[in-house]
Amino acid sequence: MEAPQNGIKGLKHWRFDLLAGMQVALVSLPLSLGIAIASGAPPVTGVISAIIAGLIFPFLGGAYVTISGPAAGLAPALLAGMLMLGGGDLAEGYPLLLVAICLTGLLQILLAFFKAGRYAIFLPVTVVEAMLAAIGLIIIIKQIPALMGAIMPASETMLGSIAKLPEAFLQIEWSVLFIGTLSLFLIFYLSKSKHMWMRKVPPPLFVTVLGVFLAYFFGLEAKHLITMPDSILEGGITMPAFGEVFTRPELWWGILIVVITLTLIDGVESLATIKAVDKIDPFQRKSDPNVTLRAMGISNSLSSIFGGLTIIPGGIKSRTNIDAGGRTLWANFYNAIFLLIFLFVAADVIAMVPLAAIASILIYVGWKLCEYKVFTKTYEVGRDQLIIFVITVVAILGTDLLSGILIGVAAEVLMLLYLLTPSFRYVLSGRLSMQRSCCLLWGNLKSLFTSPVIKVKELERNGIRHYEITISSLVCFNLLPLDKLLSSLPDKEGVTLIVTESGRIIDHTAMEYLQQFQEECVRDGRAFELIGVENFIQFTKHSLAARMQDTILAKEQVHRSDREVQIELLSQHYKLDFNAEAVSILNSEGFVYLRRGADKEACNTMFGEYHGANVRLYDYSHTSAPDYYSKHWHTIITSSYIADSNLDVPDMVITPGYYLERYLVDYEEVELPYRNVFAEKYRLFAKDGTDPLSCISPALMDFMAKYDDCYLEVRNGVMLAFRKDQSLANADEISLLFVLTETFNSSCNNQPNNG
Repeated sequence: MEAPQNGIKGLKHWRFDLLAGMQVALVSLPLSLGIAIASGAPPVTGVISAIIAGLIFPFLGGAYVTISGPAAGLAPALLAGMLMLGGGDLAEGYPLLLVAICLTGLLQILLAFFKAGRYAIFLPVTVVEAMLAAIGLIIIIKQIPALMGAIMPASETMLGSIAKLPEAFLQIEWSVLFIGTLSLFLIFYLSKSKHMWMRKVPPPLFVTVLGVFLAYFFGLEAKHLITMPDSILEGGITMPAFGEVFTRPELWWGILIVVITLTLIDGVESLATIKAVDKIDPFQRKSDPNVTLRAMGISNSLSSIFGGLTIIPGGIKSRTNIDAGGRTLWANFYNAIFLLIFLFVAADVIAMVPLAAIASILIYVGWKLCEYKVFTKTYEVGRDQLIIFVITVVAILGTDLLSGILIGVAAEVLMLLYLLTPSFRYVLSGRLSMQRSCCLLWGNLKSLFTSPVIKVKELERNGIRHYEITISSLVCFNLLPLDKLLSSLPDKEGVTLIVTESGRIIDHTAMEYLQQFQEECVRDGRAFELIGVENFIQFTKHSLAARMQDTILAKEQVHRSDREVQIELLSQHYKLDFNAEAVSILNSEGFVYLRRGADKEACNTMFGEYHGANVRLYDYSHTSAPDYYSKHWHTIITSSYIADSNLDVPDMVITPGYYLERYLVDYEEVELPYRNVFAEKYRLFAKDGTDPLSCISPALMDFMAKYDDCYLEVRNGVMLAFRKDQSLANADEISLLFVLTETFNSSCNNQPNNG
């Protein structure tokens, strides 16, 4: 199936996008109201921002299924900017903030003109993740008073908000607290529920509607409800105070700080979000970061003129769009139309929503940014990254977002210098002079910002041009020259990256960049090799961990987990080889299941020949937007015949119920002619013109009907299978995966056309 395009061509998908737009609007409405409240702005401005984004962004392009609008990640920065510019007065600071938002948009347009969209890779990945975690903590703490019914003035700093919490506890309104805690419980419970019928209604919408009924039941006062203007057109739109800013030079420095902060956070979070959303796009389309940056700039400038907040792509709304079947940016447009209808038709109902219900939604959003899995994931990558992470979070909480980010970047520089420079004990023991030590320190500092590209050699392999690029140390601060070089090469020509012995370190950000480039090459059918990384010593077993090449370091035997021991014993039972190392999954076969998500890893792998086929069984994990830090685990088995030229197994997918239906865009559903338990529990998808039924024997149907959560996919003659309701399989479940593999292979061998 041809990938849907934006613009006029995308209108033919209007049925999918219209339905998705409506579902996104139901999620976007409470989120937009909450984000505006968290920003210190009138609630209606959040909805106005989402409407402007939806009406403008689809015509500017840059992405495909990304839904843009106000985002919780910028709420603390907007609130702090409003308080700073208004001298502590939100009402006075809001028109001034709109000027800063407009200037931010103009600056983004300028940056897009200079193709600065990829400059975000300069920031360490861990610093960006720590920024989001700190924002999550700020959102949670600032929403606690509203959850309890306490009406308190906003604090510019996090420390000020914490200091006011005891006062908030003295102002508890018990009816409001009941609504808030019940809403908080429900949104967490419904979001985690495995019952599909419970997830039909988006949790944010459910708690908002429930909150309206409870507010009416308890007779809440207006001060505990959302405030809406009597007339959207007359009282709902605030104009930017350009005149006041131009006539008050004392505001200029504050405006500059706000513009820099918003531009930095907006750019980094926008590019990170579209990258994450691209990885769950069923059609595997790739967004253009510079076009997206330009679109965000234009949207921000227009949003501010109509009194709206900053606009960036949103992970939660984008995931909702994909799950609802949205195919193009027209879904964002329809989302805006529905929000416009809600705003003018249901304004009185919106005014009945309790602030406590909105606070529960914001606390949930904040928790997703800073939950404990964020810290455990960072620790798995490396202790060095955890130190940077904690320093950045503490710095942001103790100062402000911009200062905290700069401190985090400085901490990353110091960490790399510490790792690269010989210990000071060599100076004290006389093995190294002070002068030599300072020279080494200065040389290492320069190397962090020096182009890693040593030479480029042009070759020809099998009639196709191929480039061998020799590089040295690779860290976040010197990635840009390599990225520019790789971006300048023709799309289909091969690339080999050779990390020389002169390279001493590859940091976590660089490893993530290399892994993403490998994924893109595999997806585009481009030849790629990475040579020399195997000579570096990893800090941890994580496939994206930093690694060094140093004669002083020695590999030590790492403590083996119980899982590793268990899988190795099983591999011996099945007479297969075993490798515990975590490696990135590149999905060279193009499996639908393996296309989705990020941080895709395989570990505890057993592999080898089994009953005439090449078999590979491994523990697979990935993350997926908007749950950037929650790992999804399955034990997967793949199988391919070693050699059988007469065996023709078509590409197909057997899926339990509606599992992964949205991602099977390359397939057509095949009607099952059987009236049995298998047909009741499973659906079959295949490429048009193929005959997958010839590979489905009664024995296979009986097995899959008995274990009704099996997912089986065949791509390019390779089978992939796992059980969707199982996480990491134990010995008995692994045995079932092998039985499933044998049963399917037997079905294929018994095809009528098999020679």
